[in-house]
Amino acid sequence: MAGCLTLSLYPLYTAKDVVANLSLEGKWADAEGKDVWDIRRGGDVYIATDPSNKNDEPIEMRVVRLGEQSFLDLTSNNAPSLAVAAHLFGRIRMTGDQMQIQVISDAWLEKKARETGLPLLELPDKDVLLTAPTADLQRFILRYAGDPDAFEKPETLHRIP
Repeated sequence: MAGCLTLSLYPLYTAKDVVANLSLEGKWADAEGKDVWDIRRGGDVYIATDPSNKNDEPIEMRVVRLGEQSFLDLTSNNAPSLAVAAHLFGRIRMTGDQMQIQVISDAWLEKKARETGLPLLELPDKDVLLTAPTADLQRFILRYAGDPDAFEKPETLHRIP
């Protein structure tokens, strides 16, 4: 990934916003079959792993419903004990056996956060950590969800039978 990474200290969800979407469970692959994900449910969280990579770091995924849209809150808890589990946001759309994921654009998020005064910290490695509380993040995401520059190109995954 080029440029800085923009993450959030706080999640995009509260307990009432999390959706347990059973159709998310299973194996998913991109059109070439190179990018494969195994997604399993554990309570209100889904764990996504790459079954072909034994060193793969499991990613926790929560489906978050805000207004009429569904978003993803992604985090990893397999970090050293003093690390902070930061959150990465994206948008998710599901149609039958097809899942489309668009992660939020790091460059756009950093720029828009600075323009709007959304609280953030610039880290020594030039990455940016949003420090806005969940309610402010939700308002921010909903306000700009329609901005064509807010999200990266969608990645489409297909369910593997």
